[in-house]
Amino acid sequence: MSPMPAGGGAKAKARQEAQRARILEAARGCFSEGGFHGTGMAAIARAAGMSQGLIYRYFTNKAAIIRAITDEQREERREALAGIATCSELVDKLLEKIDAWRESGPGGSCEGAFDAALFLEVSAEATRDADIAAVVTAQEPQIWVDFEDLVRRSAVAAGKPLDADAVRRRTVVMRCLVDGLILCYVRDPGQDREVLRHSLQEAISSLCL
Repeated sequence: MSPMPAGGGAKAKARQEAQRARILEAARGCFSEGGFHGTGMAAIARAAGMSQGLIYRYFTNKAAIIRAITDEQREERREALAGIATCSELVDKLLEKIDAWRESGPGGSCEGAFDAALFLEVSAEATRDADIAAVVTAQEPQIWVDFEDLVRRSAVAAGKPLDADAVRRRTVVMRCLVDGLILCYVRDPGQDREVLRHSLQEAISSLCL
């Protein structure tokens, strides 16, 4: 767990949280644009407008920042999935967020945008760094639960409730579709959005969702 400066009352704690959020926001932009290995603490410090020494008061090293970002992504994903009623809605929402990310440009920040580059960077780093791999792997059980809940809600909304095994099988397919959508959009920015959307919606319909 990253260190936090000690002492102070409510005002000091609020400032500490604000500083921490500022560092993470700067790091997100740097990592998205330059990758984890292409970004040093000096670059994060410049983007955050603070000294490296101050950053080390909040995070022991760059790996600690990456872990904090993956934790944030987990919570953001959970909140987003909890607010979605059907798998069809998930596709539309995800396309909207990826569009916002693309419009913000490399390393840009747009409120409500899903950072596809950062998502893929975390996945890639998990293949190189054992600590990051452990963090990502530890998140998987909850991700499956959240997606299964969505598939279950979607099936009920379609008037075709599913048993547990059917929910699990369709969840596997949905996760493949979602991850594939992100990769497809990143690798082929010229992809026809509506063709992509309708193709995914047809696939979802075939799953009775």
